[in-house]
Amino acid sequence: MPQSGHATAANPPGRHFFASADGGMKSSVADRSPAWLQGILAGLFGLAHFALLLRPGLVTAGDAFWQRPPGDMAMAVIGAEALLRDGWHLPLTATALLSAGHPLPIVYTDSMPWLVVLLKALGFSVDSVAPMGLCIMLGFVLQPVAALALLRAAGIRRWEVLLAGIAFASFVPGWIMRLHMHHLALASHWTLLLALALAVQAVRRGVSPALIAGFAALGFLVIGLHAYLWAMVAGLALAGLFADAARRPAAGTVLRGGFGFAAFMASSVLAAWLLGYQTENGTPTGFGLYSMNLLSPIVPQLSGLFGTLPAGPVADGVIDATGGQYEGFNYLGIGILLLLAAAALHLVRHGMQAPPGLWRAALPLGLVLLGCLLFALSNRILVGGHSLPVIPLPRGLDGVVNQLRASGRFFWPLAYLLPVLALAVLARARHRRRMGAVLVGLVLLQAGDMAQLDRMLGATFHQPMRADFDPAPLRHPGLEGRTVMLHPPLACTRPGNWPLDLSQFAMAAMRAGLRVEGGPVTRLTGGRSCEAARRDALAGLQDRDRLHVYFAGQWPDSLLLRATADASCRGFEMGLVCGDPGLVAGFTQPPPAAPPPLQPGAELSFAAGEGGIRLLGAGWSMPERWGTRLAASEAELVLPMPADWEGPANLTLRMHGPAEPGRTARTMTVEAKGRELVRRMVAANGDITLAVPPEAWEDGLLTLRLVLPQAGEGGMDDRQRSLGLEAIRLEPR
Repeated sequence: MPQSGHATAANPPGRHFFASADGGMKSSVADRSPAWLQGILAGLFGLAHFALLLRPGLVTAGDAFWQRPPGDMAMAVIGAEALLRDGWHLPLTATALLSAGHPLPIVYTDSMPWLVVLLKALGFSVDSVAPMGLCIMLGFVLQPVAALALLRAAGIRRWEVLLAGIAFASFVPGWIMRLHMHHLALASHWTLLLALALAVQAVRRGVSPALIAGFAALGFLVIGLHAYLWAMVAGLALAGLFADAARRPAAGTVLRGGFGFAAFMASSVLAAWLLGYQTENGTPTGFGLYSMNLLSPIVPQLSGLFGTLPAGPVADGVIDATGGQYEGFNYLGIGILLLLAAAALHLVRHGMQAPPGLWRAALPLGLVLLGCLLFALSNRILVGGHSLPVIPLPRGLDGVVNQLRASGRFFWPLAYLLPVLALAVLARARHRRRMGAVLVGLVLLQAGDMAQLDRMLGATFHQPMRADFDPAPLRHPGLEGRTVMLHPPLACTRPGNWPLDLSQFAMAAMRAGLRVEGGPVTRLTGGRSCEAARRDALAGLQDRDRLHVYFAGQWPDSLLLRATADASCRGFEMGLVCGDPGLVAGFTQPPPAAPPPLQPGAELSFAAGEGGIRLLGAGWSMPERWGTRLAASEAELVLPMPADWEGPANLTLRMHGPAEPGRTARTMTVEAKGRELVRRMVAANGDITLAVPPEAWEDGLLTLRLVLPQAGEGGMDDRQRSLGLEAIRLEPR
């Protein structure tokens, strides 16, 4: 195979792209410094970056922030602490503290499993180290080190270009945004940089046994950090390992690539078995909702220099035409955009040659990166607020792509490789000092563009969340070692931003020595479903050995309070807790009063903070300022009827139709006791009036089911269609 510095028929001598990115220019002493020294300096750069934006104390358990971390970060902390508190199980990441049955692997809490397993093996406890704080620091340190590996793999040796590349990789808005969004394990982007380094090395120098071993080791590691990262690394491994087969198609090169990828998959499967991945892990939906907007990489968003330019619908400073494109936030930054422009201009003015063998070897990598780009855009490509025609998915593929529904993340490999390619081009510039000054200016522009995101990140980790409830009752001596059942499981709570952070209860219960069933996980395991969890929840009211917690805002209050009438239940800040009278005695609040019956002629709103939200059952999103969206194909309402009502009634539903012109109207059926009351097309805001016979309600409660046929346009869900309920009104017929 061709080696660096040796001419071959496939790689003749000369100034070829990627053959030697410095173009044979005279090197300085700094250029010739050993790779290990450069790696140490890059790590120190990352450590300084971490100290500047956050604080070193974040890695210690004593940092106040870890008392009540917010959102998804709380899920990661719960998983990590549970594993450190528990004994050893198989799989290695399983803990009995997060399950009433079989121990739950923390691969489903995004807790960076391999790191926590290592800390546990070394004897660290929850009182000495904050695993997720250490995860953040390692990310800051390893990001520039891995970037250095990629730059060197691309043949870059000029110290000023290496330093600029390290800075650009550390100042990527999408990476800082991911940390701000609490996705700490997913922010291990250094794994993508390492995978790109191996792939580029394969393109330039061929597939060696060491490179095969490197990809196998990376697969073993990454599957224990985050599944999304593994999927991207798998694609890059496939491209790199078949570089030789593309360069010189022959049985030997194809077999070498196949053997290398088989080694990668074998190591990944072994790690997945050790970590406890399961094949039955729920049926997520949302492909196309969590995509990348085509304008996202190039239009400033959350920019320290330009703010957010209104190039389409904007939500929380991000171009978002679906309600979920925050997952596809991939703005590159003004410094990187100008860097790409400068490299393109240099290529136009000076040209760049490359041997045919190199282009052929790079073909698999180019195809994989193109595939990542198209997957990030999804089958419903959005340009600002404009949608291109939806591309139908082949039958059977919908379930596969929904396992990676947050497809907007798949732009990340391209976001890291593009600046390196640009630097490889500019490293050939003859006027070294002038180009060095240009790179300094671009890095400063990139740093300035990051200012707002840097402030947001600092604010995220500044202090813990406010306390939403008093955890003292959980420390009752009789509760230690018992199980608390959360209803519904936190993975099944309403989508959206609920005012109370329900993860706080799960964290406080686990820290008080209880086993927590239904705590925060990314996917339900073992074939369970949210529908079954809700259906079986009320059976727990007769259980006296465990605590059963029913979260507020997740149940129709009338139905829940009627079911708990004969049970021993107390109220608390987040809902109801039921169980043995002696065990719930510490919860001092009485259960809330049942919602009042509907008032004839009066309109009841389902907007945030209004009385209607107490009547919502399953299938709804979080209330908004206008009302509540449907979040599933079936949604439930439980309405308390007036006690003295006799005869039939008219019930008017004020619907919130699709917000965007041209969206297809939806057929909606309203049922009660299995009987269809009305079927209507909903294309815009308007009223639906249904005649309700007296036999439709029972014991004073009218239970309605709003049923929507499955959408057919590429799996677009109802939240994207903005269909929801604004208000209802009851009148005599």
